[in-house]
Amino acid sequence: MRVTSPKLAFLYFKTRLSKEVEEFWALALNSEKVALKSACLFRGTVDSCPFHPRDVFRFAFQHNASSLIVAHNHPTGRALPSREDVVVTQQLLAAALILELPVEDHLILAKGRYFSFLQSGQLTELSKGLVAPTDRSLD
Repeated sequence: MRVTSPKLAFLYFKTRLSKEVEEFWALALNSEKVALKSACLFRGTVDSCPFHPRDVFRFAFQHNASSLIVAHNHPTGRALPSREDVVVTQQLLAAALILELPVEDHLILAKGRYFSFLQSGQLTELSKGLVAPTDRSLD
């Protein structure tokens, strides 16, 4: 399946995420945006979920991804980002820049609805100010 829009990402994830507890999923994509593999990387409680960027990128590299989409759910039913969701997205974008593996979107799913950081423009806003390393030469 090609995942080329937030709506397609929502359709991909909506049957996979739990409705009972928070889960954080990653979807590895090839250069044509074809889904290679997805997995639930973190599983939490009804209102929180542990997270670390290194595990997200480990998953992506293990599956030879060209980019990835991440998603998590809000069992409470509100498909709006919390302050913690914004921080997590910012951490992922900073790591993605260094590792040269783009995060295409971060979705929040809740009760048949979704919020897309890409669609809302927040992905671009959160990327501002991040600087990619330019000199990789060794002296």
